[in-house]
Amino acid sequence: MIKLKGLSESEVEVISKQIADAFYDYNYNEDDEGLIKFISSREKMYIYIGAIVRAAYKSGMLYATSKDREGFLVLSGEGVNSIGFADGMKMIFAEKRALGGFKKMKQFISACFAEGGSIETRMKKAKRKFLRIEVLVVRKEFQKQGFMKQMMDYAYELADKHGVPVILDTDDKDKSDRYEHLGMKLDRIRNCGERFHMYDLIREPEVA
Repeated sequence: MIKLKGLSESEVEVISKQIADAFYDYNYNEDDEGLIKFISSREKMYIYIGAIVRAAYKSGMLYATSKDREGFLVLSGEGVNSIGFADGMKMIFAEKRALGGFKKMKQFISACFAEGGSIETRMKKAKRKFLRIEVLVVRKEFQKQGFMKQMMDYAYELADKHGVPVILDTDDKDKSDRYEHLGMKLDRIRNCGERFHMYDLIREPEVA
């Protein structure tokens, strides 16, 4: 894994679109509509994901599997950087535009944090430190070649070094099943509305 540095604006845009395409083209299971329920077009997905990727890159939180960039990983929490205030505000305003305004953004946030909030919210309430997988994407042409496992193992190694759990949430049961296969444990399923569920997962640190 490599931390991405020294990229041009055009390179960041290409990466943003590669990640956004992976989200937009994903085939959800029949019970989940996921992020697509709130983001109605590919262009809006470019805006939404682009905001996250730019903020993550500027804050030193964006990783790739190799120089060929088969997959991308965004990490936050213990042992890694966090998004700065200015970049965070830019991200929020861009997300609001992608979602169609403040009212729809409020609906989206309410759905995402339904039924007691995300696993991150609950971990913070319990005053537990953690490493969070914010984004994990393997480009379509490189899928089923072990790159997802490579990124998960990197997150596990970093979390074990700091003695903290790895957490994430996802919007599709099939995605959740794949994370479980790679070592995560399903913590809970939140019913966030019609055909919209959030799957909270955790992997506790290994004790030497």
